[in-house]
Amino acid sequence: MNHPLSPVPPALSMLEQLPGCWGCKDKQSVFVYANSEYCRLIGLDQPQDCIGKTDYDMPSPTTRCAHQFQAQDSYVMETGKRLRVLDIHPYANGRWHAHLFTKTPWYNDNGDVCGVMFCGQELSDTAILEVGHWICHAVTHPKEALTDHHHHEPRIHLTTREQEVLFLHLHGKKPQVIAHTLSVSVKTIENHFAHLREKFEANSKAALLERALAQGFGSAIPESLLTQQLSVVLRD
Repeated sequence: MNHPLSPVPPALSMLEQLPGCWGCKDKQSVFVYANSEYCRLIGLDQPQDCIGKTDYDMPSPTTRCAHQFQAQDSYVMETGKRLRVLDIHPYANGRWHAHLFTKTPWYNDNGDVCGVMFCGQELSDTAILEVGHWICHAVTHPKEALTDHHHHEPRIHLTTREQEVLFLHLHGKKPQVIAHTLSVSVKTIENHFAHLREKFEANSKAALLERALAQGFGSAIPESLLTQQLSVVLRD
C-alpha cells in the first residue's frame, strides 16, 4: 500500500522542532511521516522518503525486527494503551544505538484510532528505573530515603549473563521472554535467577528486584546488550 506524496500537515511538521525521533504510521503500520532525525538514523535523506514505506522497507538492519515493530503497533492500536520499548540496533550508519521509544495511539478528529505515533530518545545511560524506585521509596519510607544506601551496601559482582538477566527482570520481563530475547533455554534463565537470588540474599524474585534497585542496578544498560539487536517492551 503506497501513499501519494503530499505536503506534510503543519501539525506534523512541528515534530521537526522537537528533539529525538518522532513520527506516525497508519493502521497498516505504513509510515505517514517521520522527522529528519529518525530518517537520518534509518538511512533516508528526508522525511518525504519514508512516506508509504513500512519497517520492512527501510535501508537499515532494523528490518530484522520489523515484525516486532508491527506487532507493537497493533497492540497499541487495538488496546489504546501506550508502550515503552527499548530498541538496540545497528543502524544505517553502521553504528549501534540504544533508544527508548514510546508508542501511543493516534486519534483522528472523530476520536477513532487511525494509527500509531512514536517518539524516541537515544540512551547512553538510563536511570529511569532507579529514579522511579527512589521516588516510591521516599514516599513509603521517608526516613530511610534520607540515607545513602549505595554507600552502605557493597557492589555485587555479576557475570555478563547475570547482568543481562537482571536488567530484563527489572524491566518486568518474564523468564520465557528473557530466554527468547537472549536465545537460551528457560531452564538456563532460571539457573541464573537462582544464582542472582543467592548473591543478593533474596528469597524471591520480588525481593531480588527490590534489593537490586536499592544497590543501583538498573541505572544503566549492560554493555553486552549494546551489541545485541533487540526490541523489548518495558514495564510502564
